[in-house]
Amino acid sequence: MGKLTKRKTLTRKADHIKICLQEEVEARKITSGFEDVHLIHDAIPEASLEEIDCSINLFGFRLSMPLIISAMTGGTRLAFKINAALAEAAESLGIALTVGSQRAALESPEQAYTFKVAREKAPNILLIANLGAAQLVRNGVEAAVEAVEMIEANALSIHLNALQEAVQPEG
Repeated sequence: MGKLTKRKTLTRKADHIKICLQEEVEARKITSGFEDVHLIHDAIPEASLEEIDCSINLFGFRLSMPLIISAMTGGTRLAFKINAALAEAAESLGIALTVGSQRAALESPEQAYTFKVAREKAPNILLIANLGAAQLVRNGVEAAVEAVEMIEANALSIHLNALQEAVQPEG
């Protein structure tokens, strides 16, 4: 992996954050679909709030609710701050966290700290490493093991984004 490709990956990661903060990126006509959901009001429910338990067991971890903060970012100083905040939130709420694609840190190991902060800030959560299928194919199972070990993860997520990887200049 050349220095130019590594720099492009890190620059692109920073651009992702900057664009989301400064540009209008929301879909104009796509919604969550909740406008099509109509709940039937039950004025006299048969359960009390104290009886409701949303917690689940997942991969040997007890989560307070079936919610995972999904893959966000990494590889830049701002990403370090974002990952630290997300990890603190996950630890506080008792939910899981998936870090963003660890490609940047696999290409530039000096960026691993931007991902490692997740485990430092959240020692007790279900932490999920993240790698693209393209990196798995290109670099083999060793890349997956490195991603998991890098952040002391409990699980691994493989993301599939062939179109994005095909049109990115660095693949």
